[in-house]
Amino acid sequence: MTSVHIVGAGLIGASIGIGLSAEGWAVTISDADAEAARLGQSIGAGTVRTADAPAPDLVVVAVPPAAASAAVLDALRAWPAAIVTDVASVKAPIARAAADAGLGSRYVGSHPMAGREVSGGRAAQGDLFKARPWVICRGEAPSDAVALVRSVAHTLQADVIEMAADAHDAAVARVSHAPQVAASAVAAALGPLHADDVALAGQGLRDVTRIAASLPAMWADIARLNSHSLVATLDHIIGDLEDVRDADDIGEALTDLIERGRMEVARIPGKHGGPTRDWIPVTVIVPDTPGQLLRLLTDAASADVNVEDITIEHSPRQLVGLTTLHVLPESAPALVDALTAQNWEIASP
Repeated sequence: MTSVHIVGAGLIGASIGIGLSAEGWAVTISDADAEAARLGQSIGAGTVRTADAPAPDLVVVAVPPAAASAAVLDALRAWPAAIVTDVASVKAPIARAAADAGLGSRYVGSHPMAGREVSGGRAAQGDLFKARPWVICRGEAPSDAVALVRSVAHTLQADVIEMAADAHDAAVARVSHAPQVAASAVAAALGPLHADDVALAGQGLRDVTRIAASLPAMWADIARLNSHSLVATLDHIIGDLEDVRDADDIGEALTDLIERGRMEVARIPGKHGGPTRDWIPVTVIVPDTPGQLLRLLTDAASADVNVEDITIEHSPRQLVGLTTLHVLPESAPALVDALTAQNWEIASP
C-alpha cells in the first residue's frame, strides 16, 4: 500500500488527506500548528505523524506559496527515497529550487485548481477536487514518479493535465492571477461612490467582482512568485484599456475590444469541460421567502427541462429576486409555458 505524508493541514492538504483516506490510502499529516494537525486527524485527513513513523512513499507539501520551495527541499532531504510533490499555484520557482539542489529527479510539481471561499482545515472536503483540473509538471522526474502523483489526482477524481512549469505559470497568470487583480481593481473603483450609488449595482458588477472578496496575503505571495508572467498579462490588459481610453472614437475602440473578448470567452470550457453552448436565459421573478427557489426548480424539472446554469440577483429594495435559468434554445419555449402555467411571473423569456 502506498503511504502518503501531507505537510500542511489547511484546506487543500486536509481535503487531499480526507479523499485519499476514504479510498484506503495510508495517510499521515503534519502542520507547524499542532492544533491544526490534530484537527486534520479528527476530520479523517490522516493520522498525525510521529517521529518513529516509517518513511512515506510520497510527500505532499500543502503550505502557503511563499513557504513551498523551502518545505519541498526539507521533505526531499528528510526522506531520501520519497517522491515529493506540492500544491502551490506557481510552479517554476519550486522546480528550479529542487533542480539547483540536485534533487529534481524526486520532485513532481502539481497544482490542483480547486478551492473554496473559506480556508483552513475546518473547511476541508474529500470531494473538493472532483472534476477539477489538476496540473502536473514533470520537470526532471522519471515516469514512475509522475505516475505516482497522477494516481493521487485520479483517486481524487480530478482531471489531470500535464504541462511544463513555465507554461503553467504563464497560463495561470492569465486565467487566475490577473482576473483577481482586475476584479479587485473594479471593486476598488467603487470607493468614491455613496451607498445609494452602489445600491444601483446589477448582476454584471456582482459577476465581475465576486472574487474581489479574497484575502490579500496569499495573493501577495503569488504575485511575488509569478511576477514576470503576471506583469506581462497586466501590460496586455492595460494596453487594451489605454487603447479604448485614448481612441478618437471610443465607441469604435470599445466595439473592437468587446468583439475580441466575445471570441475569446467562447474558448472557456463549458459544462463538463466541453465547448460552451449558446444558452437562452429565462428570468423569473421569485419571492424572497423560504422554499420559493426549490419550488421554481421543481416546476422547471416537471417540464422535463434541464437547467444548464442558474444566476440569482436580489433586489435591494424589494422582497423579490430575479432568478435566471439558462437552458438550451430548444427548451426555452416549453420552460416559459410550464412556469407561466404554474403562475410564475416571467421577467424576460
